Amino acid sequence: MKTVHQILTGLLSLLLVSCGSSRLDLKESESQPARYQAMAFQKYGRGTEFVFNESKTVVLCLTRSKPSAIHPQQQVSFFVFDLSSDTTIFEDEIVNGSVDWKDSFTLLVSTIPGMVKSEESSAGQMSGYIFDLRSRKKRSLDASGVQ
Repeated sequence: MKTVHQILTGLLSLLLVSCGSSRLDLKESESQPARYQAMAFQKYGRGTEFVFNESKTVVLCLTRSKPSAIHPQQQVSFFVFDLSSDTTIFEDEIVNGSVDWKDSFTLLVSTIPGMVKSEESSAGQMSGYIFDLRSRKKRSLDASGVQ
């Protein structure tokens, strides 16, 4: 009877020790940055912005350069990261523009053109593109009719 009691005590101790170590692993993984964050910090450094889509399944990771005398135009670098597949879906850089979610699966990438020398009919027209995450295709803002 004494041997059975010692065996049960040993098994219970082993169970408690193994549960305790898994809790430490969980705490360590929670304190580490997610893969998309690590990639963004590696590519762009600190100051990276993270903008999730409405359903929180995809994240837009972007950074904007500060204009300077040497580079007066702002550069926007970004990538889109799919959280379910843990992969980068799309990556691009634009000058003098902005990137934002149009809806849960569509990015609106607009640019501000420099010197435009054309008729007034094209004045005020948006420049850039729309990126559809489902089809993974770009389409020009000129052709899409987005205002």
